[in-house]
Amino acid sequence: MLDKKLKEALELLGGRAVIKDQEQYYVVLSLAEFKKIKKEGIEGLTKQELVDKINNDIASWKVLQEERKIEDIDLAEISEEKSEEIRYEKT
Repeated sequence: MLDKKLKEALELLGGRAVIKDQEQYYVVLSLAEFKKIKKEGIEGLTKQELVDKINNDIASWKVLQEERKIEDIDLAEISEEKSEEIRYEKT
């Protein structure tokens, strides 16, 4: 059986708690909360909700790919290619 205070804390936290034991972390869930999480997967979705989830996942993936592409651009390389320096000299 769970300690009375741990059980009370779980109820106050909505059935979820994170426990740290030295360097390890554990998630404690009530069975009802665990079932809820499992159901939030694709099992409980309607056909339209599943299509929407897939579309959202694809859109997120595309945004991530664009961000990675931007990060991979070498700014020094671009400046060398488009370097049109203007120099001013006093006469």
